[in-house]
Amino acid sequence: MKYRSTLLASAAVAGMLCGTAARADTTLTFVWHAGTCADAIMDIAKDYPDKTVKVVPALVPYGPEWHNKIASEFAIQGDAFDFAMWDSQSTAEFAGGGHAVKINDIFDQSTYLKADIFPASSLSQYGEYPDGSGQFYGLPVNQDAYGLMYRKDLFENPGEQAAFKAKYNRDLKVPETYQEAKEVAEFFTRPDQGLYGWGQMGGRDYDFATTASNSYLWSFGGELYNPATMEVEGYLNSPASIDGVQAYVDMFKYGPPGSGNWGFDEVNASFQQGQLAMAMQWFYFNGSNADPKVSTVAEQTGFGILPGAVGRDGLFRRQFSVGGQGMGINKYSKKLPELVKFMEWYFQPEQQTRYAAVCQTGLKAVLESPEWQGLNSYNRQFSTALQYLNDYWHLPEYPVMLDILQEEVSNAISGSKTVEQALTDAATRHERTLERAGYKIDRKGGAPEVPDTVISPAGQAEVTPVNQ
Repeated sequence: MKYRSTLLASAAVAGMLCGTAARADTTLTFVWHAGTCADAIMDIAKDYPDKTVKVVPALVPYGPEWHNKIASEFAIQGDAFDFAMWDSQSTAEFAGGGHAVKINDIFDQSTYLKADIFPASSLSQYGEYPDGSGQFYGLPVNQDAYGLMYRKDLFENPGEQAAFKAKYNRDLKVPETYQEAKEVAEFFTRPDQGLYGWGQMGGRDYDFATTASNSYLWSFGGELYNPATMEVEGYLNSPASIDGVQAYVDMFKYGPPGSGNWGFDEVNASFQQGQLAMAMQWFYFNGSNADPKVSTVAEQTGFGILPGAVGRDGLFRRQFSVGGQGMGINKYSKKLPELVKFMEWYFQPEQQTRYAAVCQTGLKAVLESPEWQGLNSYNRQFSTALQYLNDYWHLPEYPVMLDILQEEVSNAISGSKTVEQALTDAATRHERTLERAGYKIDRKGGAPEVPDTVISPAGQAEVTPVNQ
């Protein structure tokens, strides 16, 4: 049946661009989480020249409900939606299950939609499965990355600069390493003044704690697993991984009480109310954080790149979580020709320039334009951030793996387990999940102290400044 369904899907794609006439009053439904970017697509779609086609959203809150709405429809091979925006790490689940249209077939037949109109790394992050296969099941519709926001009025205040230098014997500046960030956060943590040095997500919901803690883990040289051998034990709980997650947990000392349970809304609210000197947050939210109508400190807010870390091997790394979503097509949709025509129009530079005024496009022509990079106070930094992105496991078992790691990192945040015990328990449970799914774990005899030196050698001798 799987072979037959693949043939049917290929036949459907082959007919997409053969001049099929649009049916009257065709409705193209998409699933996404509610927010600025979904609103932008709807606004742009109103100007689609073919007025017999309407684009309709099926919006849900960010988190499990959004993922589950897509997954449940795929489970019944339903066509309640035609396309969807899903997290990069969900591509393996949906494409691996045979539910998504292979975009390569569209690239082959479209006169405009081609792989080279998108950055190669973006196309891979938001649509490639399996990794390195050259097979794509999504387009980078809404790129995102973790970034840093900070209070310029505090960092540029002469009195604060003098006091910081007197205490730490170095200049006050936007941190390039988590070691520097800890000192700056400590310096600005003044509960009696309602000011705290650092804000970050730590909530148990969806991927809040793990997207944040992974950014530390990778920067310290840790890894979630070894994709070549499928080993998790010795990698997720390696000394370097423990160093990174411990540094993450320690930073909650410099946040408001209860911040260990925060999601992105709480980070934004606290920063916008002037309670935080620095915060790690997705670039997605910078529009509101730079808006004086929303944030009381908007005019004093600077945007930068997240720090990296000098690991226990003495090498510097800067890696943080990729965010955002790819646009994938429901294989069971009966409106593929109409949808492809809309996509050809929507990914034109004119439409993507409009979209990129409020969100982060994946179209290379817009990303590389000086006009877009100079449009606001954070686009240029976002372009720089794209080179430091890393992601979860690109495996169909991602939802189970995520929930396990969320639980165990939350245990470390709450103090119910040490970081080492939490990561060791997560590693054991991950390997059990992989073995039950049929993967063979190939023990190579002793995991490295710093896994990044084996899996993706990225360390360098010197700290490369990007926030100056």
